[in-house]
Amino acid sequence: MKIGIVGAGVGGLTLALSLIDKGYRDIQIYEAAEEISDLGVGINILPHAMQVMSGLGLLAPLVAASVETGTLSYYTQWGQLILSDERGINAGYRWPQISIHRSQLIQILHAAVVERLGIDRIKTGHRCTGFSSTPGAPAQAYFENGQEEFDLLIGCDGIHSAIRKGMYPNEGDPKWDGITMWRAVSYMPANTIFESMIIAGKSEHRMVMYPIEKGGDGRYLVNWVAKYKTASAQEMPRQDWIHKVEDSEIPEDFRKFDFLMASELIANAEVIYKYPQVDRDPLPSWNLNNVTLLGDAAHPMYPSGSNGASQAILDAESLSQSLMSEPGIGLALDRYDQERRPATSEIVMKNRRAGPERCIDLVEQRAPLGFDHIDDVIAHEELQFILKDYKKVAGFDRESLDKVERKAATLMGAK
Repeated sequence: MKIGIVGAGVGGLTLALSLIDKGYRDIQIYEAAEEISDLGVGINILPHAMQVMSGLGLLAPLVAASVETGTLSYYTQWGQLILSDERGINAGYRWPQISIHRSQLIQILHAAVVERLGIDRIKTGHRCTGFSSTPGAPAQAYFENGQEEFDLLIGCDGIHSAIRKGMYPNEGDPKWDGITMWRAVSYMPANTIFESMIIAGKSEHRMVMYPIEKGGDGRYLVNWVAKYKTASAQEMPRQDWIHKVEDSEIPEDFRKFDFLMASELIANAEVIYKYPQVDRDPLPSWNLNNVTLLGDAAHPMYPSGSNGASQAILDAESLSQSLMSEPGIGLALDRYDQERRPATSEIVMKNRRAGPERCIDLVEQRAPLGFDHIDDVIAHEELQFILKDYKKVAGFDRESLDKVERKAATLMGAK
């Protein structure tokens, strides 16, 4: 089977590794950029996705290049603690939750693909412009510099996917909720930052920060996001990583997050990227004949819950497993679509309602000027329900992961 993967990001490279792991070798990956990008900022990988990475033999290098997230703490805009949620190994999972620079993650994935498949199987400078597909015939992928045909074509080409546009030409631009995000990484002295993940503020004015690399000089590389509602919801121009801005553009309000050392974080940033918080409506199907979608091409979502990269990794495992388990491409794509599309669609809609960060919004609504005791504002049980409900929807609650582990053991036993 000749397989074409459009896009060499987290989803595309993980898919290639998952396919190689299942015995597929006739794989070609196409990337629009002239070289594999080292742009970007921090990414979180949750325990269920780390389980997949462990199965691909990447657990050790990923842990070595990242910072393990032990807790996720939610604060009001006044710096009052709402809730701390243990994560990864601290929460009893077998796999950690990690925070890592996107460039480090891509380098690790790229190196593994090159080692296991060969450098010639990744073609850069190939921007996809569309495709054609008819039942019973190979799919044709069109690039600015030529075309190729494949028995199976997978669009891993992000929120502006040419493959998705070919399936749904009238869909239009991504949907913007009016929130603008400024994102960057900054080196900070270890004693000035929190060692785990912090989310503070309210939906229309929020700051997120977490360390992604521990340097040998006593400093951390810290990822931070400043989110501010700047307009009403509407369609938005392209989202990409090349829109760089000066720190003076960031609203002055963010410098009031003194307990997060926000002024220092902003001042220490080498590059600040600005882009809209956008997603797309869930689709009725990801498949067209022998063509399908994966990752942000299939289910772009708001970053609430830190779930985007993890869901792309789960897509990759599901698709490769479906291809190995089903007798034909059509049945495999049907199984993949039925398994992943409803699950990710629910996450997209949850994230539109702020996902687990809804706990902050509830506190803000009930106590806009702060509180003396959090229990006077919201019950601990209500907070826990919000977090547990989101984990279940996103597939990384303990019960769901235990089921996955039992299923994997059963499959291994049947071989």
